[in-house]
Amino acid sequence: MTKIPHIQNDIENLLKTRAEQSQEEQVAEAQKIISEIETIDSRAAFEKVSRRIKKENKSGAVLNMMMRIAAILFVPLFLVSSWLFYKQIGPESNAKFAMQEITSPPGIRTQVMLPDGSKVWLNAESTIKFSVPFPVATRDVDLKGEAFFDVTKKPEKPFIVHSGQVNVKVLGTRFNCKAFENDKNIEIVLEEGKIALNTGLESTEKIMKPGDRAVIEKQSGEASITNQKIGKYIAWHTGKLVFDNTPMSEVAQMLEHWFGVEVIVQNPDILNYRFTTTFENESLFQVIELLGLSSPIRITYVPATIGKDNQTLTRSKILINRKTER
Repeated sequence: MTKIPHIQNDIENLLKTRAEQSQEEQVAEAQKIISEIETIDSRAAFEKVSRRIKKENKSGAVLNMMMRIAAILFVPLFLVSSWLFYKQIGPESNAKFAMQEITSPPGIRTQVMLPDGSKVWLNAESTIKFSVPFPVATRDVDLKGEAFFDVTKKPEKPFIVHSGQVNVKVLGTRFNCKAFENDKNIEIVLEEGKIALNTGLESTEKIMKPGDRAVIEKQSGEASITNQKIGKYIAWHTGKLVFDNTPMSEVAQMLEHWFGVEVIVQNPDILNYRFTTTFENESLFQVIELLGLSSPIRITYVPATIGKDNQTLTRSKILINRKTER
């Protein structure tokens, strides 16, 4: 809480007002906020941000600005999804169905509430699509990328995640699904509950129990399930970046998604290096500094640039090489 008296009083009064509001008043306020969000001139906002970035010469300042922008992006997504949840209150037979699609940009993780109250943590560069409200028989979600699901239990209405040919059916559970388009495999990790896994190429469903990790090969549809420590696979949704004997090839991929940068490993021999460490709320510069100190690699940061003609913002780059090479 802020130490400035008049701001602190305003915040306390706002929280008190929220607590005394009825559900109808909260919905009305959500509508008002959403309508204000829709009136924002996005092009003008982008140009304003671009001008500010041009004035910054230090890469750290640019990164801090982008992190502040990322923090702002979380709010409208949460408000809109919450409004959609409250909007469907009433007889489902009278509801009008519409498709909702939400994408989490590079370097940003987003929390979304689905129409049934289920929670989804959407990893960077990931997209979910679902009907608002859900149909009567099932709760279907299409996923591209990675998401952690905390599903509201409704035995009469199965929750199904579709990702390519793979379908994950649950009643109420917590699990992670990783299905990026460029990956060779789809990975399912179950924390709580039970999952019925259908790869699309097998006649029978595979039942998963807590602690199970399923790896499905996209081309063949073959699935292998092992029971193991799953903490490192699901820690990302709590804000932790976990490396547990993780090869450099996976470290590079995780850094790309986590920070929205492009990672280039310049020497293929480095791909054999493995790392074991945990980061929580550290900046990109803190992470790459520690990785460089704990291994014989040299990491170079190349800041993002903005095109003079089309105002296109390029990604920052991380170049990784051996310390003995130039």
